[in-house]
Amino acid sequence: MTTPLTRWVVPVFGVGLAVLIGAAELARHASPIEALAAFVIVAGYAITLRVFQSRSDVASLLSGMPGDERWASINSRALAVAAQVVAVALVVAFVVVQFGGGDATPYALIAAVFGLAYLGALAWIRSRS
Repeated sequence: MTTPLTRWVVPVFGVGLAVLIGAAELARHASPIEALAAFVIVAGYAITLRVFQSRSDVASLLSGMPGDERWASINSRALAVAAQVVAVALVVAFVVVQFGGGDATPYALIAAVFGLAYLGALAWIRSRS
């Protein structure tokens, strides 16, 4: 169920993220123009989703608010496929970097977070059903 408040979750999060990205750009001594551009891109995306949320099924889906049960099913399947692709990409990146002589630790850590999130979600969903 969606409420008027839930329609603002993604835009508020997006603008907050945009502020953090802009600040990070300034902290790494980027020019103010680069920091502003980073902010505008991220905030603009989040605000565009909000503007078109009620007019477009795609914008509604991207903002986490599937319009109907069919879109909810499509969203669930798309997220499952995306998660599988990310898992395979992490393993491939880990193997390539490991055998290439680089430091594969970041890929291993991200894969561990992915695995723990999956197991945690399984446990949580199972306990609620």
